[in-house]
Amino acid sequence: MDYQKQRELYMKAAREHLENYEAEGYSQHIVDIVASVMMTRDDVLQGGGFVQAICDNDLRGALARADTECTKHLRVIAMAYPFAFIQQSK
Repeated sequence: MDYQKQRELYMKAAREHLENYEAEGYSQHIVDIVASVMMTRDDVLQGGGFVQAICDNDLRGALARADTECTKHLRVIAMAYPFAFIQQSK
């Protein structure tokens, strides 16, 4: 599967995760972060410092690296690691 198709699958799964866990609105930035958490977890790519801290379960590191928007959505971002997955095509 090419990278663009794979990225689209992760972005779709990220939006679904956000819709399931988040009552408030979220920006494209948060969709990108959630997708990055999932892709880092699945060894598709390695995210930046904030995403690495989330994947390492490093709360202090995540808070130290989080921008204002990521801080606001920290719970739903962190929950992406164990609960957000792409739908495998059959």
